[in-house]
Formats: sequence, C-alpha cells, structure tokens
Amino acid sequence: MSSDDPPSELPGLADEWSERTDAQSTRERVYAAALQLYEPTRVATVSERADVSKETAREYLRWFAEIGLVTHDAESPDLFSRNEAYFEWRRIQRLQSRPLEDLERELKRLTGSEREYRERYDADGPDTVDALDHADYDELESVWMELQEWRTVRRRIRELEQARRNRDRSSKAPA
Repeated sequence: MSSDDPPSELPGLADEWSERTDAQSTRERVYAAALQLYEPTRVATVSERADVSKETAREYLRWFAEIGLVTHDAESPDLFSRNEAYFEWRRIQRLQSRPLEDLERELKRLTGSEREYRERYDADGPDTVDALDHADYDELESVWMELQEWRTVRRRIRELEQARRNRDRSSKAPA
C-alpha cells in the first residue's frame, strides 16, 4: 500500500467516541455534557450525552448547580444550563495569574482590534451593525463571523480589565 492509498479500514466514529468516554469517569462525562448546555436542557438529554442514568445525571447536575457551574432553571421537568458568569469568573481568575505586562500587552492588542472594528463598521458595537449594510447576500456569513469575533474581543477586553483591577486591589490590600 502506498502513502496515497486510503487505509483499508477507517475508524468508526462510534468506536472513537466509545474509546474516549470509556477513559472518563462518570463525573467527567456529565461535566463534559454540562459544558455544552447553552440553553435550558432536560436531565434526560444530559443523561444520553454522558451515557449515564437519569438519576446519576440529575445528582451531578444538582451538585454542579450548588457550586455554580450550571444553573437549575426549572424543576418540573428539571432543566439545567451553563452558568456563563461562573466561566467568566474562571477566565478572569486565570488571567490574574499572568504577569501584569502580559495583561497590558494583550489589552493593547485587543483595544487596537476593537478600534479597527469600530472604524470598519462605523459603529459603537457589533450589536448596532446591520450585516446587510456591509455585505452582499453571498458574503453575509463572513460579516456575521466578524461581528462575533468583535463580541469576543469586547468580552476579552472586559475580562482583562477586570483581572488587572483585581490584581491592583489585591496588591494594595493590607497584609
């Protein structure tokens, strides 16, 4: 068989998934499913995704809700969703551990990107931009992607500024 020949047997997606999940604990599988809960989701759905019983999924989801990882949105039926505030807090905590010079360098780079977006779209923010004003129908997707990138830049700027302020406060706090 030459390097250009396809392999005689292609790995199955189900096999790959099974190998990956077999190596994970029950908690890790429910956690991985919980990370994807961008809208209120039933316990049964999480149970299927994590390959655990509904009761096991419910127990872990309630525990994750207690620690703030997810929110318990409804009780009948139980609905859970990812707690974005928790993940923002975690990102800020990680940023705080970086050297101040790194934070300032990244902040400078991102504020430059933010300025470029404002100039390109002649707008104060991505939510005020009508994509149809900036692209033909064929190019709409690229404008939407840019607007999403702009939102991400703005979120990162907020998080970097918060991390920097938190560092300033902790360095000025009495020992």
